[in-house]
Amino acid sequence: MMSNQTSWIEEHPVAAFFVGTFTFTWIVSAPAAFMQESWTAWILIYIGSFGPPVSAAVVTWVRGDDVRAWARQIVRWRVGWPWWVAAFGIPIGIVAVTTVVLAAIGGPVDIDQSLQSPVLIAIVFVFGLTVSGGLNEEPGWRGFAQPYLNERYSALSASLILGVVWALWHLPYFLIPITPHSGFTLANQLGWFAGIVLLSVILAWAYNNTGSVLIVMVLHAMVNTADILLPLAPDLLIVDGVINETAVATVTATQLLVTLLVVLAIVAYFGRESLAHGEIPGTAYIRGKNH
Repeated sequence: MMSNQTSWIEEHPVAAFFVGTFTFTWIVSAPAAFMQESWTAWILIYIGSFGPPVSAAVVTWVRGDDVRAWARQIVRWRVGWPWWVAAFGIPIGIVAVTTVVLAAIGGPVDIDQSLQSPVLIAIVFVFGLTVSGGLNEEPGWRGFAQPYLNERYSALSASLILGVVWALWHLPYFLIPITPHSGFTLANQLGWFAGIVLLSVILAWAYNNTGSVLIVMVLHAMVNTADILLPLAPDLLIVDGVINETAVATVTATQLLVTLLVVLAIVAYFGRESLAHGEIPGTAYIRGKNH
């Protein structure tokens, strides 16, 4: 039985990774759906969120591949300064353009708001880098699944496939009452799903050009951090204690449109086949197999 399982993992590494990721995350996080808000519930949620790197490490080891080569992607920082500028700047640029567009069309923003505290911004960024999208996700999604999918599909198709799977992996967070996802309006839910798929293309582009999981961790964390910089007007989003779904939909649609334009620009310039110039460095570690 064990031999058959190992053989299946060797032949289907991506499918094995997906199964392991969903199983770990959903089983570990599931009890939180039946708990009141507490440290225990949140600990289960965040431990469960490490499904992608845990599954990637296990599948890499079972296949006899180089686990250290896979892990080294997490600390690969020598990628050239333009990529660091992109990782920090693109999310901020998307929010800035979204703000300008919303202000121009009379959307629910208040540009006279003071900026968020630098300390708060730093805390949100570090949180995102470690346990809310960065280290707990990217070593699996981009550091493992992306290079394997790149070898079978065009980079654009691979990133879109991965984006859909990645979005579905989040399903428990919509069912656990204490998470922000559970309170999303329909517009939020649809927009979030589309946004995840678009973000998958941007993250694939960064990974395919650098082979660095660290860069995509930073980029992912900055996307989450930049959201708190959007100067939304609370009194326009919630009127008489009721969520203004039209206002929420306006913000969601505008941010999606700006993100889509970024994705289209990347695909137009780099090409849909690889989203990169030259050989994709992110495939290097899976070629150095021990068996």
